[in-house]
Amino acid sequence: MSHAAMPVAKAHPTYVVLERDALISADLIQAIESLGPCRVMHFSSVDEMASGLEGVGSVNAAFLELRLDEALASGLATNLGKLGARLVLTLGEDVERVMSEGCRLLLRPFTERMVLDALTETAPA
Repeated sequence: MSHAAMPVAKAHPTYVVLERDALISADLIQAIESLGPCRVMHFSSVDEMASGLEGVGSVNAAFLELRLDEALASGLATNLGKLGARLVLTLGEDVERVMSEGCRLLLRPFTERMVLDALTETAPA
């Protein structure tokens, strides 16, 4: 069963991972799930993600294998923002520019601690 199809109680936070590389996505998902019960939806493409998010009420954070310009141009930043998601981009180098758009940047290679720190930094005030 895919992570997106796993049943979970509504009270648990929902996270999204957009990542093509199976090893990297597994590391991200494992780090997120180490926080406790949650729903992690994994997608390998922007198109898959766009259709997979239909009917999702809210998203706590989204880890996107995109550069800032790609996230903005694709409409994902706007759509995920409407769901309440904080964006963590996993591609790019301009931390100041990414942060000026209200996103976070998770530099590669990353550790579990870095993933958890990104989630803490993206926690709603």
